[in-house]
Amino acid sequence: MKKKFMTLALTAAMAASMGMTAFAGQWVQNTTGWWWQEDNGSYPVSQWKWLDGNKDGIYECYAFDSNGYMYADTTTPDGYTVNKEGAWTIGNSVQLKFAKDMQNESGSNDNTAADNSTSDNTVYTNEDMVGTFRINDENREDYFEFMLGAGDSIAAFYYDTDGDTHIYNFSKVSNTKYRDSSNSRNLTIVDYDTIIVNDRTYIRD
Repeated sequence: MKKKFMTLALTAAMAASMGMTAFAGQWVQNTTGWWWQEDNGSYPVSQWKWLDGNKDGIYECYAFDSNGYMYADTTTPDGYTVNKEGAWTIGNSVQLKFAKDMQNESGSNDNTAADNSTSDNTVYTNEDMVGTFRINDENREDYFEFMLGAGDSIAAFYYDTDGDTHIYNFSKVSNTKYRDSSNSRNLTIVDYDTIIVNDRTYIRD
């Protein structure tokens, strides 16, 4: 996520001052912590911000304190959880937005805590999610097969990396969230082709 390719000279300079101009919007670090520096030298202060730090087209949401430093591995003052990399999480799932979502939204990507949400404006039905979703990890081979469940639920076969098969039934919680309470599994629909089950991302086959 974070760009650690800075030269020693640039690192030392950043440690001395947060106000200097960076080459482009990027993560920078000193002995106190990380912050996001825009290409004009500014940085977010006392706010949340959706950022695509590694330029992969996927945005994560970060909170910054009154000095501009990123909160990490803690609960923010407004009550949200961020992981050790600073990304906002709900139930161990990193909250994501894609570039196309950011382009479709009007206004800035700077948010108050009340604005931090995935795209619950889009309604996904269990029919939309029928199909196979493979884990987005080249070192793993597990995947889900989703089928229509009873009512608006999603039935699923999960094939793990050991070849074992597990059966889940995800009940609808909101427009983009489902839950299998008996197995402590939370399903978040990022978009039609991307889901998160607990803290792992799966892509439609």
